[in-house]
Amino acid sequence: KTSSTLQGSGRRQKKRDIMKYSFILAGLGSALLRNVAANTPDLCTPDIEDLRRIRPSEADPTGRVGPDIQVGSTVYNNDEHHMVINSPKTASKAKMIIYLPGTTDWPGLSSCLIQSAAATGRTTIGLTYGYLSRGDSFRNTRCESEPTLADQVTCLTEQHNDAIYGGTYGADRIYNGAEFWKAVDPRDSIEGRLGLLLAKLDADFPDEGWDFFYKAAKGPYPITPTPRWRRISFVGHSQGAGHAAYLAQTRKIGGASMISGPQDECLGCPAGTKFWIDDDFQTSKVTAFAHGNFTESYLEPSLPGMIDNWTRMAMSGTVTWSYPLDIVDTGGYTKYDVCDTPILSYLPPSAMSPCGRKGHCSTALDDSAPVLADTSGKNVYIFALDIWRKVSDAGVCAKKN
Repeated sequence: KTSSTLQGSGRRQKKRDIMKYSFILAGLGSALLRNVAANTPDLCTPDIEDLRRIRPSEADPTGRVGPDIQVGSTVYNNDEHHMVINSPKTASKAKMIIYLPGTTDWPGLSSCLIQSAAATGRTTIGLTYGYLSRGDSFRNTRCESEPTLADQVTCLTEQHNDAIYGGTYGADRIYNGAEFWKAVDPRDSIEGRLGLLLAKLDADFPDEGWDFFYKAAKGPYPITPTPRWRRISFVGHSQGAGHAAYLAQTRKIGGASMISGPQDECLGCPAGTKFWIDDDFQTSKVTAFAHGNFTESYLEPSLPGMIDNWTRMAMSGTVTWSYPLDIVDTGGYTKYDVCDTPILSYLPPSAMSPCGRKGHCSTALDDSAPVLADTSGKNVYIFALDIWRKVSDAGVCAKKN
């Protein structure tokens, strides 16, 4: 569907959502939607079985605590717990799932999504990593300030390399008197944090098979162990969705699941300008999920850009999605294949969501996701009934000829 088609059919889609979930409510014995408290992480953590929580500093052989990250005027702790569910010994499926939170976030804020990902039977990790210190739209603006079109395209690529492997590309460039984004130490990058965590788990639990997922460091610390990328699928939200997509484009990984992203955009570029997302993908197994209402600024105004990126991916012919895309509203619910097309939901987010873009947060964050309440007053997360689990398991997708 095109953006205009999505807008024109929004009311019908919302009506189908309401009808569908009214039925679910009846099955649960309740007809009340319930909002959960805002600014509250770990809303599902107490109910997660086989959970281990390890701080990045606990996985570092020297106990080093990585720097906090300042986004705007707010400083965020970057030593929040990793969440580890299902050891390789107890997991029923071989490949691992890694969840990458978005800007300012950490795994505990998405404990319900991570719990659903673990329901696939795979070893699942929510990773605290050195996300880039500016959100996607702010990085797009800074890349636009580069002196040439080629430099702008390079900037859209290098932002992901800084976050995934560590680097100073953003720190070396200035916009309005400040760096594009802060440098990322390789030990705080996605590769570094994941490698150190896997080695820590292997050292603490040597009989569980963690060595299947990483290679030992090729030199003394601060060189870090390396993940075995082919054996790992990545689920990312917001900024994390862009990193997951970039990993799939540049590497053979287990799969990539993009929630509320990618949001990369070549601002002001001539029509037809290509950047990394237009190139052939090394990994074909992809899924995507977002809130479907872009007409309201507090919901998902970035959706048109996401659809453009998903379309570019499908046009390459190297991912599991068919082209042209027929993006599916999950309000219809009965027939959709996350391996064949991105999916949308028009369900309203929790009214208690603290996010400016509540729809953007509702697809992944505990305190923003839509919930039901059963007769005992216990929250039931709607996306946990089906969507999060399916979207997270991109590794099962197979490209159609």
